[in-house]
Amino acid sequence: GLVNDSKGKKMSKSKGNVVNPLELTEKFGTDALRMWLVVGNPPGSETALSENKIKGYRNFGNKIWNITRFIVSNYTHSDKTTEKTETEQDLALIKELQDITKDITSDLEECRYHLASEKVYHYIWDRLADKILEESKPILAGADENQKISRQQTLLTLLKTSLKLLHPFMPFVTEEIWSMLPEKSGLLMVETWPEIQ
Repeated sequence: GLVNDSKGKKMSKSKGNVVNPLELTEKFGTDALRMWLVVGNPPGSETALSENKIKGYRNFGNKIWNITRFIVSNYTHSDKTTEKTETEQDLALIKELQDITKDITSDLEECRYHLASEKVYHYIWDRLADKILEESKPILAGADENQKISRQQTLLTLLKTSLKLLHPFMPFVTEEIWSMLPEKSGLLMVETWPEIQ
């Protein structure tokens, strides 16, 4: 069989010019290659292998680590945490992710894996990292304790849900990150899928 190399040229096993996936996983990580194989290859397409795109998904894995560090370092558990009332803004963020979860679940049930993985990717990178965390910085540094506790708990909820949604596509990095989170139990791989309301 023929496959495409990183420059879009046809490669043949018999000619010995095929890219070794083990070398790619060594260079970029298994999760990055898995993500590229799912997102970068919708059904019926012949997408050329691109090391730059695989590298991009490795960078995405690094982004998840950075998101986690920020959320965990700003999370403080106290007795007030269980008594808090979520702010309207935080309830809206949770509702937004529930709506996205519904779409992703539908895509998975209909075997549209490339769409599901792309939606998770864009939520985590574009929405959670670029917008929600930036909007959260003044709240977390502010004097309003209820707002601060609500946002801390909300960020942790958004992160946990995001890891659950991403786990089928990037199981290794998500499992490792899950093991370091506060207020969790057991392995991510046996957690229930996020509820859809």
